[in-house]
Amino acid sequence: MPMLAPTDEKRSGAESESPPGDTGPSLFWDQVSRRPDTVVLRHKHLGTWQEITWNEFGENVRACAYGLMALGMQPEDRIAILSDDRPEWLYTDFAIQSAAGITVGIYPTSGASQCGYIVANAEAKIWIVENQEQYDKAVQSRHELAELEWVIVMDPKGVRAKGDPTVMTFADLLARGRELERVEPRLLDQRLAQVHADDTAFIIYTSGTTGPPKGAMHSYRTILEGARPWLSLLEVDEREETIVYLPLAHAAERLFSYTRLLLVGGVFNFAERPETLFADMREIAPTIFVGMPRTWEKLKSRVEIGISEASKLKQRAYRWALARGRERANAMLARERLSAASRAACFVAEWTVLRKLRERLGLHRARWAFTGAAPIASEVVVYFMALGVPIYEVLGQTETGMTALMPRDDIRLDSVGKLVSSVEGRVSDTGELLFKGVGIFKGYFNNPKATTKALEGGWFHTGDKAEIDEDGYVSLDGRVVDMFVTSGGRNIAPQNFENMLKASDYIMDAVLVGNERPHLTSLIVLDEETVSHYAQTHNVPFSSFADLASRPEIHALVTAAVDNVNQHWSDREQILDFRILKWQLSDEEDELTPTMKVRRKFLCDRYEGLIAEMYPDVG
Repeated sequence: MPMLAPTDEKRSGAESESPPGDTGPSLFWDQVSRRPDTVVLRHKHLGTWQEITWNEFGENVRACAYGLMALGMQPEDRIAILSDDRPEWLYTDFAIQSAAGITVGIYPTSGASQCGYIVANAEAKIWIVENQEQYDKAVQSRHELAELEWVIVMDPKGVRAKGDPTVMTFADLLARGRELERVEPRLLDQRLAQVHADDTAFIIYTSGTTGPPKGAMHSYRTILEGARPWLSLLEVDEREETIVYLPLAHAAERLFSYTRLLLVGGVFNFAERPETLFADMREIAPTIFVGMPRTWEKLKSRVEIGISEASKLKQRAYRWALARGRERANAMLARERLSAASRAACFVAEWTVLRKLRERLGLHRARWAFTGAAPIASEVVVYFMALGVPIYEVLGQTETGMTALMPRDDIRLDSVGKLVSSVEGRVSDTGELLFKGVGIFKGYFNNPKATTKALEGGWFHTGDKAEIDEDGYVSLDGRVVDMFVTSGGRNIAPQNFENMLKASDYIMDAVLVGNERPHLTSLIVLDEETVSHYAQTHNVPFSSFADLASRPEIHALVTAAVDNVNQHWSDREQILDFRILKWQLSDEEDELTPTMKVRRKFLCDRYEGLIAEMYPDVG
């Protein structure tokens, strides 16, 4: 399929003049008026990319806003959205805010009980769901939601709600809105006039790693003023092409995409499904790509699998070119200049292999490639640098937006970059990273106790153990809550070990164990795709994933990965044993959060028997 993205032109940086206005709705409607015929959204329908202009975007937002007001929505009402990424998510989002309401996004993978908890905690009056699957979650918890008045279904196919007057389709909502607009054409303008910079725009719920999710409230001021400094650093403009694939309820997608859409513009391409992301990337060729560490690890594994199936000649060419790319990457990291012979070899590698590989990945136009939300192994960063795709780490949290960004001209491994100008950071006496600044959230909805604790002394307490060096680079050393001490007195940051384990193509997740125990061990979760491919290409028989996890050949793969990690640590910090889980972790089983973070304590409690096997001498 031909590339959808336009060819790059010479860029002059971000727009010299920021659009007028200081709220999301005012910026949104300004974009609609200035760029009515410009494409802003693309999504796939029956395998074909469909384009939506700013004008069409605005028409749908207007109809949706009037529809919500027709249902009785008042200023500051919370409206919940439970859906995978699709244009209707954004229509609803900007409609809610244009009508002076507050958007509450829910991860589409959340279970019914967690969805019900969030809707109840937010006291939402209207709940907009995507389809039958999500509607069923609403049905399960609806009897407990005293504030809930309406359920709106985007795609009603298969939904059985006959006779329930409080359930309607999204199409009917828009129809009601158009009728109300015909009767009261000035109503939306009146609501827009009530929206102010310090009003809450949306509530982002935390993933709930250590307890029930908390709703972080962000105002238009915290969102927009927090974003302007890093958008200026990136020098992005309206020609950017991005792929939306992380849930729009996710803080990274929420804050990164929302602010870029309003302050810069560009084209937002919705991945057809999470499983089609890499295929969609090849068709779109984004200029900006944000990948979680898991995404980059999976992409690296895909490349290695593809190479293993190529001819011997192509394999040798890839290995040679990758080695040249690593030379170039290491020189960049050391800020050294390659010899003339090495530069010539890198030039050949670039034009014969690496450039073509980036095109196959859809990353050949990527001006910026980011990673965040969790630590990433330095091996993965160096690998993509070798391919010619530098990955820039960023630091941010649900409560803070982006607080640190890796400089383009001075990438440093094992760091998340330098603080952006919208925040001030320091490390407390206990080693915890603290922030204050215009981008920090307002507080947790309906949770003043947690708000007071998080903002104690006027600083937001991140929960991250960190250091800030003399050049202003921030380095993280794990979550404070996850730190533990072995019975021998060793202080351990488990994430450091786990990230190194996950750098292996064969390991999806790892949990380090050792609190108050004589040595370190680990629970290992295999990457089903890469391990299955290894088994098929090395004649390892298996009948199921559980069977595969039990094979001695697979145990040997994990042993090699563990041995590789142990080389980086002292004798007293070695992983001396491990157990391979015979199934994938699941958020439905509460083993993972909706953002795919491991619930460490829950997992250790659930698999206490396996852990005990690794400490036979401990009573």
